[in-house]
Amino acid sequence: MAKARRGGKRSRSPSTPPEGGGPREHWRADGQAKTRFPSQDEANRSALQLRLEESADLDPYRCGFCGGWHLGNRRD
Repeated sequence: MAKARRGGKRSRSPSTPPEGGGPREHWRADGQAKTRFPSQDEANRSALQLRLEESADLDPYRCGFCGGWHLGNRRD
């Protein structure tokens, strides 16, 4: 069963990547837009919830494409 979106309301953003694929910071590997959080605080809360519920180790980052916040794999 597919998971529902992760964490709160989703802001509007293009649903398919532009020609040439677009920046990876905004698009998932399957070509869909990543969940956009309007603030760093909301992205942090979602990341914490995913750590507690699914042991997911994700970090929030500011997207240069849409200006919102997304979650991505932790970079050490």
